[in-house]
Amino acid sequence: MQTNQLGSIRATVNYTRRVQGVGFRWQVNQIAKLFPCSGFVKNLSDGTVELVVEGATKEVRGMVEKVNDRMQDYWHEIKIDERAGDAHFSEFSIQY
Repeated sequence: MQTNQLGSIRATVNYTRRVQGVGFRWQVNQIAKLFPCSGFVKNLSDGTVELVVEGATKEVRGMVEKVNDRMQDYWHEIKIDERAGDAHFSEFSIQY
């Protein structure tokens, strides 16, 4: 995992298993309100859920950890891609 000079990152997380139709995106959106991060969560056509979170390294990692902990009964596998960079979104949202 790498970070840039300012400590801003973007994490893309894909969750697989029983993650659609269980309020997963709503729960992630509620968790996002606790962190000064931007990005989105959305269902993908293959039945997985994608989470994109941008912000300060500590905040992004904290949000992803909170989502992983709270939703641990629903996901079976996660893939995390973390990259340095500036934010592209101004807020956090559920994408449809």
